[in-house]
Amino acid sequence: MVDQNGAKKFDRRQLVAEGDLPKLFNYNGKRFDIKDVMGTFEKDSNSIIIPLQATKGGYLVDNLGRRVNDKGYLIDPSGNIIDVNNKLIWKSSDLKNGEFPKIFPFTKFNIARV
Repeated sequence: MVDQNGAKKFDRRQLVAEGDLPKLFNYNGKRFDIKDVMGTFEKDSNSIIIPLQATKGGYLVDNLGRRVNDKGYLIDPSGNIIDVNNKLIWKSSDLKNGEFPKIFPFTKFNIARV
């Protein structure tokens, strides 16, 4: 798998049988699918997400009216990332610039990198 600049991001051996990314882990070891924490958005012809619209309350929403952060992740009123079932996945204190750490099953954890 390569990014839009042609840089290799994943080796085929790291993908699941269907060719998709494996499930991720949070710090508590809970597995989740990236699709379960992402909002639903329109994309342009280059697959770029069309900018979100702020609501009267000042927060961002996806096409289904769910609250999202500026990276497109579903959030609760406290800014924690939640899944489609409103279960807490990442605490807002674990996020860096709205992104959560990407922990894959094949990643070797090294405390020196954290």
